[in-house]
Amino acid sequence: MSMKPSLIILIYSFSVLSFGQSNLFISTNEASYVDQVISGSSTQDVSPIPFNPSENITFDKKMTFSANTNSGISSTSQFLVNSNKGYMGMDKEMIERFAGITLPDDEDFKVEYRITATNGKTYYFVEIQGVKYVMNRLPINMVEADQTNMSVKKFNQNFSQTGTTLNVSSQNFQSKEYTATSPDTGRPVNVYVAEQNNVNLPPTNTPKTVGIFGLGYIYTDNKTQLVTRLENDNGTAELERVENTNVSINGNSYLKYETKVQNDNEYMSDVTEDVFRKKRENISESPSQQADISNKSLEILELEEEMESKRKRTINKYIEDGSPTEKTSEYIYESLDPRDMVTVQKLQCEKRIIEIDKKLGRMSNNNPDYTRLVNEKRCLETKIIDYKKAETKMIEIKDLHAENPHEGNKEKMNYFFTEVSQNIMARRCDN
Repeated sequence: MSMKPSLIILIYSFSVLSFGQSNLFISTNEASYVDQVISGSSTQDVSPIPFNPSENITFDKKMTFSANTNSGISSTSQFLVNSNKGYMGMDKEMIERFAGITLPDDEDFKVEYRITATNGKTYYFVEIQGVKYVMNRLPINMVEADQTNMSVKKFNQNFSQTGTTLNVSSQNFQSKEYTATSPDTGRPVNVYVAEQNNVNLPPTNTPKTVGIFGLGYIYTDNKTQLVTRLENDNGTAELERVENTNVSINGNSYLKYETKVQNDNEYMSDVTEDVFRKKRENISESPSQQADISNKSLEILELEEEMESKRKRTINKYIEDGSPTEKTSEYIYESLDPRDMVTVQKLQCEKRIIEIDKKLGRMSNNNPDYTRLVNEKRCLETKIIDYKKAETKMIEIKDLHAENPHEGNKEKMNYFFTEVSQNIMARRCDN
């Protein structure tokens, strides 16, 4: 799957304009994170509300915010909030203003909405070649945790009031300052919280609404309040305005992108299986005097079939898992082992040598093709030695990263494209 350059910039912008703190935000490494809220005199665990992107999605609040980094990056935009279920959304124009880019808007690809649920998953509602899809990850591995899901538990445990107040925005949010020391930088982090009377969160279901940089509603001190500002070493983010709205998205009109992946996978599998079937037929129909060539062809085919089986297993796992964006490349690398590709190339060379030996056995060394075939054979024998070395190298890489197979798969793929592809496969022997 490929991605428009502007989408890469979009995701990069969400990362650069970052105010995340490990002592305040829920990260994607805490996918099963259970929050905790103090309601009355009791402390209760709160699991994220399940989010179904196929249902009717509604927003009742629109929040205008600004963000300024110490490196000179600034942004002003809006985001939408469902104050009952806690999820957050941005439409195309909001995303563009926030990231300072123009998203693709053509028949090939359109981004319509970006929605983040309280469990941390971000969904993109898009249109691809006229068909509407919802995907819970984009095909890229650059995304880290969205700085949107603030933990009430972490806020209550780590932050304390300073006694300072600040008047935030033209709506005069009288905000109390809370502070903590960042475990990431050792420097102070300040969060400003204001009282309000417009929203009452159901604390045992939604103790905090999702919001850019954590801005939005939070249940603390036994009441629903408003996070109006956050400041740390990176810069500041604050609310400019909160207003009522009435926006709805018919999630049922968007197909799950996994369905497209599954359909494409099934089509590819059917085509590939048909190719394999024809190869087997051709091998079985080969004359007996070609048995050694047929056996080598069968060895290659069986490995290709195993590679295809591995690809299908990984794609099915990808579809079933519904993993977030940062897991995408793990599936890509898992689905295609470059060592298998090296072995196929080695076997192809061995097969070609068998064919050459048969030809050389039927011709005189005076034949004009004799020297050419002998040179080709020697070249292939050298490549086989190099392919065997590459196989050994990939085993070493795998063993080196036994505790982290994903890193091993990345290194093997990098080795394949930088060393094997350029220095072995690129050498032609049939000149």
